[in-house]
Amino acid sequence: MVDSFLFQYSFSYLFGGTVFAILAVFVFLKAPEESLNKVFAFYCFCVAWWSFFSILMINSPTEFWGTFWDRLCLMGVVLIPPTFIHFNYILLGYMQKYRWFILTNYIVSGFFFIANLTPFFVNHTSPKFGLNYYTDPGPLYLPFVAYFFSLSFFTFFVLFFASRRATGRYKKQVSLLFWAALLGYSMGGNNYNLSFGIGPAFLAAIGNLGVVAYGLIVAYTITKHRLLDISVIISRFVAEFIAIFILGTIYLFMVWLYWVNVSVRIDIPFIVITIIFGILVGQFYQRLRLFFQTTSDKLFLRGKYDYYDTLSEASTRAGEKLSIPSILNILYDVFYNAVEISNPQVFLPEYFTEPGKVSKRYLIYDKETFKPNKKGGEIGFDDPMVKQLIESRAPICDPKNPCRELVIPCLLENRLIAIFVLGRKLSEDPYTDEDINLLEGLASQAAIALDHTRSYEKIKTDLEAAEKVLARSQRLASLGTLIAGVTHEIRNPLTVIRSETERLANQARDQEYLKNYRDLLLKHIDRISGIVQRMLGLAKEKPKKAKSIDLREVIEQTLQFFVISRITVKQDLKPVSMIKANEDEMHEVFVNLIQNAIEAMPGGGTLTLKTYMENDRIVAEVSDTGSGIPEDIQEKIFDPFYSTRHEGVGLGLSIVYRIVREHDGDVVVNSKPGDGTTFKLLF
Repeated sequence: MVDSFLFQYSFSYLFGGTVFAILAVFVFLKAPEESLNKVFAFYCFCVAWWSFFSILMINSPTEFWGTFWDRLCLMGVVLIPPTFIHFNYILLGYMQKYRWFILTNYIVSGFFFIANLTPFFVNHTSPKFGLNYYTDPGPLYLPFVAYFFSLSFFTFFVLFFASRRATGRYKKQVSLLFWAALLGYSMGGNNYNLSFGIGPAFLAAIGNLGVVAYGLIVAYTITKHRLLDISVIISRFVAEFIAIFILGTIYLFMVWLYWVNVSVRIDIPFIVITIIFGILVGQFYQRLRLFFQTTSDKLFLRGKYDYYDTLSEASTRAGEKLSIPSILNILYDVFYNAVEISNPQVFLPEYFTEPGKVSKRYLIYDKETFKPNKKGGEIGFDDPMVKQLIESRAPICDPKNPCRELVIPCLLENRLIAIFVLGRKLSEDPYTDEDINLLEGLASQAAIALDHTRSYEKIKTDLEAAEKVLARSQRLASLGTLIAGVTHEIRNPLTVIRSETERLANQARDQEYLKNYRDLLLKHIDRISGIVQRMLGLAKEKPKKAKSIDLREVIEQTLQFFVISRITVKQDLKPVSMIKANEDEMHEVFVNLIQNAIEAMPGGGTLTLKTYMENDRIVAEVSDTGSGIPEDIQEKIFDPFYSTRHEGVGLGLSIVYRIVREHDGDVVVNSKPGDGTTFKLLF
């Protein structure tokens, strides 16, 4: 019974150490420059270190060697807490904010690392629970255990609350990591029970399997959700293992048959059989590995590796899009997640998004910003490869070039719309005919979609230019409507100036009279100047400058542009907070709204202007008692060029909506036919 438990406990350590050692090597070698890879690999290394040296400790022949191996074992254990929280903080994106916290934990672990070399940490080892030797704690061992579990539980809480805040697929990833950590550490912690003489001992052996389960679940999460880029490596390792196991079993079976039925000596026939089998291995090993790798991917990574469905869906999605960022996002997603290419690049003409400019080279369009990367490499229009792609209309394969192993043209008639430059696959397998055929189909769809996008961008640019011209026309049309009011406003002060000037000769020229005359003229001249300046402000294009303004003042100043007859104006302008806005654009907003309200009441009515606070927002209302807006067109009134008036340009309310939205505001319209209309602006 004792020997059986010793074997089971040793095997649990051996199994766990092997799993974590493999993970450490593969993760680090795949991307040694990535912080996430390095920290996770170091964490796996520490767990593997602990596992392997634990085997030597519990099987030691003497107390000296038991203590020696135990202290080596604990060198890995004391580094597990900081690497564990370090890995999770990088994963959650907390490193920049909590880097000092991580550094502090490494310093604390460094203290325990040094203490481990003294009897204060491990006093000695002694036989326990059928094990040859196990830890007898020193005075610092219990504080370390408390630190170990305190930091572990703290990390559980961090993962738990991160999973509560997360959304979508990321929520599933973090939740899975939380439950895996809780399982692994709650079970693995049973190893500390043995140090303090707490049983039952079999829980420690089972606990080691919990630690292994944590590592495998994290590896699965990484593989499934691509938190680290090792999915193909793990898949290939499994396939390699299965292929070697099958071929090795066949070889051992052949050797056994030869030994039983032919000879126990290594003779010429045996060597011949071995050579023949070696040839068979060379012929079928790669096929076996690819078969098992593809099969395992389809079984365990469903939804990620179905070539036909993924590329067919991507081709359809690309054909439906008229946005370069959307199309490029689809392409890069396919290259990374479906075909799993290490360094895919999409080259487009330099000025692809600017139809008015002539391009002379192809540039890489960045997978994050979807803009040309002028420092990331280029392909000139006169490059021999471009000529070859157009003439052959076929991909270029170069297995010796890991950065450009496959180059696929996106052709439309004889125009090379784009170029796919694809590096080596993550699996390091060559591109198959199936890969190339499917990628060519994707390239054809992408060429059509990108060409349509360029046409769409040109139309959009022309439309925006036309809209700017018509927007200015709208402002000038509004000015034309205001001319009568402005004329009236200017005529009044001019009449006063004229009459007072005519009377000047008949009045006694004392100082008091001249002073009053001067003040009167200046007052009315300033009034005229103010009117002219406000009109020019509406007519001119000026740089936009935001400043703090009071909407009540804007509304009062805007009213001065209008000569209002047959209409009653009600002002309920309550004090409101200042807003950060462009004053000229705010004038333009209220000119359009007041003008529309006046035109909606040709027979007279009431124009109501309000300002007030509502739910911490600043509100301005322009209401009329006109005919109202029919319900079937209320959704269209903010569309550019939509007008219910024959002479209208149809941009007034569109301009209002644009300006308010640019100032982070909202426009709400309430209208019933026959009851009038209210435009409500909220800032």
